[in-house]
Amino acid sequence: MENLELQEKVKNLGKLFVKELKLEPGVDTFSRWMAHYIAERMTAAEQALSEDKKEAEKECFETILALWKHRWLLPSRKRPLEEFEPILKTLERLNPEEQEPFFYHSLDHELSELEKGNPALKEITGYTNMALQIDKAARIWIEFVLNQAALKAKNEKTASFLDNSINIQDNDDTKIVRVILDSDPTIGFENYNNDTVQKKYLIEKLKKRIEELERFSKLNKILLEKYTKDLAAIETDR
Repeated sequence: MENLELQEKVKNLGKLFVKELKLEPGVDTFSRWMAHYIAERMTAAEQALSEDKKEAEKECFETILALWKHRWLLPSRKRPLEEFEPILKTLERLNPEEQEPFFYHSLDHELSELEKGNPALKEITGYTNMALQIDKAARIWIEFVLNQAALKAKNEKTASFLDNSINIQDNDDTKIVRVILDSDPTIGFENYNNDTVQKKYLIEKLKKRIEELERFSKLNKILLEKYTKDLAAIETDR
């Protein structure tokens, strides 16, 4: 490995793995063996003479990277980003790569075409637009709660693994976690000068989110009033 910074990151990962797979009463046999093995490879790489050092370091780095590649197969409570598992599983169910709404797939463009020949459909498109507004609000909520969950899951251990896996291959999960951690539009807000483009962008982003949530709030109020009246009518007839 030629990149010195990357080599240092890999070494740090190795140290983190040894720490997490540390030898203590109750640790499973696999973790105990793996901690020994990584520690031995790292020690061999550090103590090797010049003619053997390159080969020893190569073996050490390959061992650490192989373990990193299979990090999600490690025993429970020993996985580097285990605290983020519920968040990543939630994202799998929501399919974050999907560009269509999570909960509602609009055919609004088709209805608009039909509406030209049938004005009565205008009311239908009004409801489909409401569905899109609800979906937008749901996306804002989901982004917020996942961000809060990620902040709770982040600790000294997970932060170290995240920091030292930035430039390492097979790190899609850590990239996703970093995106979630950075999804709060107010992150870093206090560091921006008054006239910066970033601040203007953040202001517009927050305004848009507030607008979407306020629009949903009106829809929610209408629905609550309707259900309350329906419930009162049903209870009166009993």
